[in-house]
Amino acid sequence: MSKVIFYGVMSLDGYIAGENDDMGWAEKYLSPQEDFGWMELIQSCGAVLMGRKTFEFELKNAPELDRILPTYVVTEQPLRFDGVHTQNLYFIGGDLREVVESIKAKHQGNLFVGGGAMLLDTMLVMGLVDELRLFLAPDLLGGGTKLFKGSQIKAQFSLTQTEQYESGLVEMRLERKL
Repeated sequence: MSKVIFYGVMSLDGYIAGENDDMGWAEKYLSPQEDFGWMELIQSCGAVLMGRKTFEFELKNAPELDRILPTYVVTEQPLRFDGVHTQNLYFIGGDLREVVESIKAKHQGNLFVGGGAMLLDTMLVMGLVDELRLFLAPDLLGGGTKLFKGSQIKAQFSLTQTEQYESGLVEMRLERKL
């Protein structure tokens, strides 16, 4: 059975992005020596789901990014990206339950939720996420975009694994309680 997996980094004070939606703060943790389970995750997934702001960040910072997996961007404004034509890129909207089910029906493997605090929080409230792979960074941003808002992580998930990396990141794997 395929899972819906969120994978992302969060500051010690709970932010996924700094002021003005800046996600560049986490780039210092990228390392050619450590992939943080990235390749394993990608190989287990059939598609990627992300929010509009995360996509806009990628578009600004890596416009020629090669989409290995079919990537679905959740947006209520698809015409905003009318000039963007990239292989394996789709803009989708509507009820998130239907969106997730549609993607899972089209693609074998897990569904990787690659970003967007709003998207993740909505999916958590709706019970659509099976696993969280959170990387806690030893940074205090003091403001920006909180990763968790209305969702009740402690009530929904159990911590199943932790791993500390040389960079200072701590990975926490949490799985949905049955």
